[in-house]
Amino acid sequence: MKVLIVITHGNIGGATNFVFYLAKGLKESGIEVKVGFGEGEYLKEKLEKGKIEFVNFKWLKRTYNPLSNLFFIFEIKEFLDKEKFDICHFNSTNALFGGIGAKISKSKPKTVFTIHGLSILDPNYRKNLLLKPIYWLIFKFLFSFVDVLVFVSKKNLEDAKKLKIVKDGVVIYNGIPQPEFLEREIARKFFEEQTKINLENKFLIGSIGRLDYQKNYEFLIKVFPEVLKIKPEAIATIIGEGPERKKLENLIEKLNLKEKIFLIGELKDASKYLKAFDLFILPSRYEGLSITLIETLFAQIPILVSDVGGNKEIVGKDFVFELNNKTDFLLKFKMILESSQKIPEKDEFTLSSMISNYLQLFEKLQKPSQL
Repeated sequence: MKVLIVITHGNIGGATNFVFYLAKGLKESGIEVKVGFGEGEYLKEKLEKGKIEFVNFKWLKRTYNPLSNLFFIFEIKEFLDKEKFDICHFNSTNALFGGIGAKISKSKPKTVFTIHGLSILDPNYRKNLLLKPIYWLIFKFLFSFVDVLVFVSKKNLEDAKKLKIVKDGVVIYNGIPQPEFLEREIARKFFEEQTKINLENKFLIGSIGRLDYQKNYEFLIKVFPEVLKIKPEAIATIIGEGPERKKLENLIEKLNLKEKIFLIGELKDASKYLKAFDLFILPSRYEGLSITLIETLFAQIPILVSDVGGNKEIVGKDFVFELNNKTDFLLKFKMILESSQKIPEKDEFTLSSMISNYLQLFEKLQKPSQL
């Protein structure tokens, strides 16, 4: 079996890591695999290190330009005319246009699209509401070129059915290899250097994510004065970069939290620092199935996340709060402080489980009668 895995870009991110893990796992299972993407040195470096073949598509990029997407359709068609694959597995919105190119190519491979989150179509998305019906039509059209739709959480599949954008789909949870974590003392020393604060008697709250609308860090900043009333020694560090940095910096300054909340910036392999945190918080407006949250689960530290996407499927009902509900957040925050309860690791989020599920799916695609 020969599989092409395609993602829009190779920059740092959960979906990018997913593609690398899947490609590596398939290769180790004896599958001939190649990864296709646009720009991005991060994925390129990981693939080269793992001796996994890849191809760069000139016209594959994160863009709203219909011409770029059109050119990519014909670019991948030409590629698939020359190199035959049994399966083409797409993993991001712009990459999904490649499904058209695959189906009009000479080889006509089976197509799979993993929906890593509903994004603009998510019920909790409240920005640019006028774009929702346009995106609904675009996705409805593009899904017609996909043989199997994969969802990373049951909640995303349920929401997609309610939206009538799909009739059905397959749920395969994201899985990761056992992460390697720095020892707590070493990781905390790193954050002491970043914040210039002695953390010996501090309660360190951490998060990892892009500084953008989805991750909703303004909620964490706005609720932090209330957090300090409950836990005066609390300090928060957010690892990540993105378009809302300036907005968040201004909010931190406005609320006089410059000595309490620190935006660390983007870090490679950020998950290795997780054991430094006394509590991990993710206040996202929407999610698919967060790779970072799964990594945090393996770190065995306390977690508090918004009840969106697959978050509850990872951590359970006791460690989620209602989206943007400060009262519920603070109630759960107090409960976590008073409890020693730990979230158990779950086998369904291991890399071996994910690889096994995708292998079964790809094998069934080779035998359509089994689907």
